[in-house]
Amino acid sequence: MKLSDKSLQDIIDEYLWWSDFEENPANTEQIREAVKQDVNAIDKINFLNQQEEGNLLDRSSFRKLDFYEVEFTELARLAIAEGQYSIDDEPQAREIDYMRDYSDLRLLIQDMGDIFALYLKDYAFGYIKPLGMCVYEYPLSPELLELDESKRTDFIKESILLCIENDLWEESFDLKGELYNYYHDIPDIDSPFIQKRMNLGGLLSVKEAAERLGVTQTRVKKMVQDRQLDGYKYGNKLLISESSVMNRVEYIEKYGKPTRKKEKPNRAAKYRQNSGEGNRESPNGD
Repeated sequence: MKLSDKSLQDIIDEYLWWSDFEENPANTEQIREAVKQDVNAIDKINFLNQQEEGNLLDRSSFRKLDFYEVEFTELARLAIAEGQYSIDDEPQAREIDYMRDYSDLRLLIQDMGDIFALYLKDYAFGYIKPLGMCVYEYPLSPELLELDESKRTDFIKESILLCIENDLWEESFDLKGELYNYYHDIPDIDSPFIQKRMNLGGLLSVKEAAERLGVTQTRVKKMVQDRQLDGYKYGNKLLISESSVMNRVEYIEKYGKPTRKKEKPNRAAKYRQNSGEGNRESPNGD
């Protein structure tokens, strides 16, 4: 039986090996002739070789992609993202155990040559999440692309971080939402880090929260959306912080239903106004 007699799907379905074919993978002439006769021969050859070797990872694709790490300032975490400053550094609630001032979050920067990928990571939770649209392209000259490792690192620190800051200041960029959602839109993954940080006994279903508040389930979802309640998306479930429900019940019993809060000024817009309508310029004029 020749390679041309079987499709790649046949090889997979029938669990065929090199020993099932006339061609010898060590015979260059036979392999060259098989490629001439069959346009799909290369895919079959590669698959059969991988099957013989038992490889699951493609060594030819292995490459080093650098991650840089940087912390957010208090300005970003507490003022723009409206984190909750705590003097004793203790979270205000225990349903999801994270620092309410986002002090454990790090920005990871993946250097991919002429583009950079940005992620958020809290090491205590053990997963990374894209920041914004994840991949950002910043103008780099050919000379800068050819910098040796040490100089390129300095350039990223002095110039690229400034470009990232300019993007974070944009009115269209919701830094508050990005940092908040890291902890409130949790991937449904089997992670011991996440399991350790979640107290499922302190989280309510939408139905349970609605019953305690005496409102509809639709209203509860709207309150989570408006951040009047602390809600967590975990896989395909929406879980509500029991403490935020109880706090709201106690508030209503004591003061009545809360009135609508006045909108806070947009800090990014105020920043641009104070700086003459323009972003800060990076060292290469961006």
